[in-house]
Amino acid sequence: AATVILCSCAVLVGPHPAGAHAAMLANALRPKVRFAGIIGSYGWSTKMVEQIAGMLSNLQVEVLDPVVAKGLPKGKDLQALERLADQIAAKHREIGVLA
Repeated sequence: AATVILCSCAVLVGPHPAGAHAAMLANALRPKVRFAGIIGSYGWSTKMVEQIAGMLSNLQVEVLDPVVAKGLPKGKDLQALERLADQIAAKHREIGVLA
């Protein structure tokens, strides 16, 4: 895979423990990915994106534009997901893994 996508809801300003665990595991296993994406949701305030990106310090990845929704996703959040998918496809074309 050329891209890893980490998804989590926010809990007490940071990622849910399961999301944090997935990020730490990816950091420890060091998959040969070139890009990382972060998708999440929050209720009040969050530093989830910064914390997850910081947990990927061993990976030499470009972190793509995150998609973070406040509460349930709305139309603009779904459009942001489509933009992320388009960005991933464009990045994969750039490195030659997608025709």
